[in-house]
Amino acid sequence: MDQTWTIGMNLPGLSDGQADVVLSRITQMAAAIQIVMIIVGILVCLFGLKLVRVLSVLAGLVIGSGVGTGAALGLGFSGTMIPVTILICTIVTAVLCGGVRKLGIFFVVFLYTFGIGGSLLLPGVRELTALGIILGISLAAALLMAILAMIRPEPIVVVVTGISGGLSVGTSAAAVLGIGGNLLVGYGISAAAALIGIWIQFMMQSRTIGKNERVYAKRMKDQVSRESEVEKARKILEEEEEEEESPKKGKTAFASAEEDEEDDDITIISEDL
Repeated sequence: MDQTWTIGMNLPGLSDGQADVVLSRITQMAAAIQIVMIIVGILVCLFGLKLVRVLSVLAGLVIGSGVGTGAALGLGFSGTMIPVTILICTIVTAVLCGGVRKLGIFFVVFLYTFGIGGSLLLPGVRELTALGIILGISLAAALLMAILAMIRPEPIVVVVTGISGGLSVGTSAAAVLGIGGNLLVGYGISAAAALIGIWIQFMMQSRTIGKNERVYAKRMKDQVSRESEVEKARKILEEEEEEEESPKKGKTAFASAEEDEEDDDITIISEDL
């Protein structure tokens, strides 16, 4: 805020009254932007894993616009072909990141990790050599974390979004409170917000896993119960079939005994004759 006031005081071609109006509007806009950053930071910090699809689409928009710009300039396009190329690449990349979950997570983790590295290491840097080294370190860390996110996406996304959202909340809150120049206070607020956000996200993730396990266990229990009922029904049918077959066997044996007696009677009569 103080920097904005200093810049406004030196605006050329403006009277004191006009400068005050301009400064007032700039201050209001800056405060509104900081408040929005706090709200967005809280959402990312607390619900980063839940909002990973939305974040994937946003990451696709950023990556796609960069790829489109590079392609348009590299291929030497001019005129309307430049915005058309950028638009096509942006839309295609955003759709791919939103549809392919792992691809979206890769770009989300990459961009957020790169932003974290820049936020932590860039303040106070004055030399170009140090700037290049820091950007290289941030890029390498972002690529490493993005690759790890392909192996274990949930914990990596939780940690990265928690830290990134915490940094956004801390730095923006410090600016709104007028203590943005004190980095220790901003980082302290950021660390507290990040820890709380990561803890809440892991709690929600564990509840989701527990709920899925209960649903799976109930489904397996129902399946085993159905199988046992089918087995019981099969046994009952087999017992009924055996009971039906046993009287038939008894009747057959009785009929055979009667036929033998009749044969004996016929034999005796024939011998008497």
